[in-house]
Amino acid sequence: MSYDYPEEEIRKRVKIALGVLRKNDSFLLESDANERSIAHKLAEYLQKQFPDWNVDCEYNRKGIEIKKLAGIKECEEDRKRDTVYPDIIVHERNTKHNLVVIELKKNDLQYQCDIRKLELFTDTKGEFGYTLGLLIQFGDSRLELKWFKDGKETDSEFLVKNPKLSS
Repeated sequence: MSYDYPEEEIRKRVKIALGVLRKNDSFLLESDANERSIAHKLAEYLQKQFPDWNVDCEYNRKGIEIKKLAGIKECEEDRKRDTVYPDIIVHERNTKHNLVVIELKKNDLQYQCDIRKLELFTDTKGEFGYTLGLLIQFGDSRLELKWFKDGKETDSEFLVKNPKLSS
């Protein structure tokens, strides 16, 4: 039922959604808005790029079960169980079809736990097997994208602010 995209197409569509976010909602990025506000708007733009998939924020389900990620509870001192809530996922609900998992972070926050989550979510030997993972780190004038595939960070890139898009 869902449509699979090659890796380069996924990356292209995610970057288009980020471009729309930066153009339409630069205020959220520049005003220290909460990550959830940014994630919500980005998810709206991702849904337009992936119309055959479900795009959800903070989705905590694996079928009817609570989404758990073995090995993540050691990542944070205050985490008492393996329950996880990815910031954004592109998937087909109630199936094993998982396309993209995204974590968002502001420049001033630690994100080692998010890196570990993305490694585990994209591990082909794991239970989720997302095609790609992405950590988006928001800065003052740029976004840093760290891509994950097969349980490893594959590369990173920067999207620099276009002065013509500033409000």
